[in-house]
Amino acid sequence: MKKKRADHIWDIPPSARGKPARLTVATCQFPVSYDINANLSHMLDLIGRAASSGADVAHFPECALSGYGAATWPSWDDFEWATLNAAMDRIAEAARAHGIWIVTGSVHWDDAHTRPTNSVFVFDDKGAIAGRYDKRRCSINDLRAFAPGDKPLTVDIKGVRCGFLICLDWAFPELWQEHAGKVEMIFHSCYTDNVARDRIEAHTIQPLIQGYAWLHQYAVSSSNSCRPRQNFPSFWIERTGHHGGRAIADETGLILNALTDDPELDAFCQRVLEFRRSATDGSLYAPYLEAQKV
Repeated sequence: MKKKRADHIWDIPPSARGKPARLTVATCQFPVSYDINANLSHMLDLIGRAASSGADVAHFPECALSGYGAATWPSWDDFEWATLNAAMDRIAEAARAHGIWIVTGSVHWDDAHTRPTNSVFVFDDKGAIAGRYDKRRCSINDLRAFAPGDKPLTVDIKGVRCGFLICLDWAFPELWQEHAGKVEMIFHSCYTDNVARDRIEAHTIQPLIQGYAWLHQYAVSSSNSCRPRQNFPSFWIERTGHHGGRAIADETGLILNALTDDPELDAFCQRVLEFRRSATDGSLYAPYLEAQKV
């Protein structure tokens, strides 16, 4: 009988291995606008649908609650901060009422910054804010309105270590590398829609993020706003780099995917990460190089 290769795990999508769900994520999309109350209405509906479907987490796009600043962007003079604060309270109430974690984009302004940050908030299933990530790689255009963040965020969600990134962070491999071996999944929120031409992002971003997942052995939930036309619909990539669910382009809705409880896969992913670490720092090859000197 032919012996199975140890790396057969690599070739099978984790979702096809018949293992129970460990963390179920609803990756949500809707047409994010400058109207905070309209955004809130979409989000409350999707949170309810996600909870009814058994999701542990509802994940939303970049600036999902607030919109991408004021309609007078990049000016903040007419931004409705009181409306946003009230909407944040409603999201916290929804998390508590449904017993679900919520990961959502929103602008934020505090005394530590001279202008708002483009942020992702993590609400736990009791409605408390468990963390906030501020977008670190703002575009030149972003910097007209936003201050950049300066540190990563990891949060433990139901025993799963999670990292968080926003939109253009996709273009900086070091931000994805720093999470390698430290998290099992990444929540990536973006706002790349309403385009009038065939942009390169439509062809490159999903494969790029798929590559990060494969390299670093974590799942990725990528949530995108869905005003027509999206550069790409929201999607999920499994820890091995396999494609998971993919939303319908330009349509409000959600996709359900899960990180599975699979110790065999966990051990295999750790071996892959250790191989890459030792190859990168040279320790894997050092004995062979030393032997050549003799």
